[in-house]
Amino acid sequence: MSTEPSLEEWSMLRRGGHASSELGIPSVDTGIETGFGSVRLALGNAGELRVLLPIRHSERIAQVPSSPSLGIGIATYSLNGVSVRYLDIVCLAAGLDGVFADVSAEMMKRIRAGSSPVDACASTLDDFRSLLADPASGVTTQEVRGLVGELLMLRRMLRLDARAWRLWRGPMMERHDFRAGSLALEVKTSARVTGLSVKISSVDQLLAPTGGVLHLVLYQLEQSTGGDLSVSTLSAEAMTAASDSLGVRNLLAAVGCADPNAPVWNMANFRLEGEHHYVVAGDFPRITPESFATGALPTGISSLSYSIDLVAAESSRLAAVRADAHISEMIACLDHP
Repeated sequence: MSTEPSLEEWSMLRRGGHASSELGIPSVDTGIETGFGSVRLALGNAGELRVLLPIRHSERIAQVPSSPSLGIGIATYSLNGVSVRYLDIVCLAAGLDGVFADVSAEMMKRIRAGSSPVDACASTLDDFRSLLADPASGVTTQEVRGLVGELLMLRRMLRLDARAWRLWRGPMMERHDFRAGSLALEVKTSARVTGLSVKISSVDQLLAPTGGVLHLVLYQLEQSTGGDLSVSTLSAEAMTAASDSLGVRNLLAAVGCADPNAPVWNMANFRLEGEHHYVVAGDFPRITPESFATGALPTGISSLSYSIDLVAAESSRLAAVRADAHISEMIACLDHP
């Protein structure tokens, strides 16, 4: 092997394929030289993914970015009678195996480009810090459906402009899911094809940007074993289409989806059964700060969530051409930041 590794290389090690016992542990030589030996892929005692970066025996290791999901230390092994010192990096969270493989590949790419093993490790872990957070647990089908909805809109925007990932603001806990200047778009999903009820999570969620326009889109996503929509497929499409795949991965990580291929985020597939667009203005049913005499929530109430039946918003429903125009106007803002 003389190219950056994939998760399959470690999977083969776990199956006993191509494993070398030269170090006394299951490992394989990548053929990527650091000047002090070849980078090796290895397994921990419990089958954890490891990467071993050869370093100089006398090298003092400055602190590298840490993560609860990684174990980073120094290991010395005898290889063909020669003592080799390694920077030993172990994936401690099985749910992040895919991310760890990507991170390891990036480290090796930087080593090939001339970085020292320690610098390659430190800079890569710093760049990928958000992806190495502890994987989400207890994710609900509703949360998966919500992320699929946002990724559907992201896919639509990326087909218009590869920079459109910059407009996805929901993962950053901003007020609206997508924002471009004074234009915004909120994405909602429903599990029922006949259901037009959506949950609003805060008193300002349906407050348009100052002097701007807010649209709301409802995706009716029916869970289906044969559905073609999943977090994994939509994330892969987004990272391929985006001008910066790492930017998309960081946004996914901010949602708690560090590994979009993780089973917890792919417990369900969906089929798009309906799509409805609305302009949030005028008679659109909503609660905003202006709904209260003081212009704010009453004293003692710190938050508010409520549901809307969009049957009552029929007069605010948009034809496809107007919905398309709003999205195109948002994309146009990328040229005038």
